Amino acid sequence: MIKLTRIVNGLFFSFLLIGPSQAASGVSYFPDRDLGRFLSEKFDLATIRSSLGPRRTPAKRTFLDFGMKPSQVTEDSAVFLTPGDWLYELRIVGRGDFNGDGFEDLKVCFIDRALNGGTYNTAEAMLLTRYADAGYVIALRYSVDEGTCPNYAK
Repeated sequence: MIKLTRIVNGLFFSFLLIGPSQAASGVSYFPDRDLGRFLSEKFDLATIRSSLGPRRTPAKRTFLDFGMKPSQVTEDSAVFLTPGDWLYELRIVGRGDFNGDGFEDLKVCFIDRALNGGTYNTAEAMLLTRYADAGYVIALRYSVDEGTCPNYAK
């Protein structure tokens, strides 16, 4: 058992030396800049419930996979408008290790709204994380502050 603990600790230490950047709040696999654009390409929509669910296939995981490019991107948001149909917005409201697992997370408000006279209108607070450089950004089942989405849909 002691030998295994030394191996695991050694591997963990090696990972820290050659692995991802160290954020003040833990290991980070998020870029320092352009988070809005990054999420538009790397956010795994299969990890949430949304209006995109019925159209999703194993090959369609990200907005980019759906052929959607953001119509507006800022440092902390990405907005997608499909002509006459839907508005999707990812608004980052915080960065840090909010769940205490040692990995940097993003507090995000995800807005999903029908624009064609439909009644589908949601705004959901989410905690997103990423566990590897080659991985997707995923949503976690973790409670996020109620104030994350101030204009919560009714």
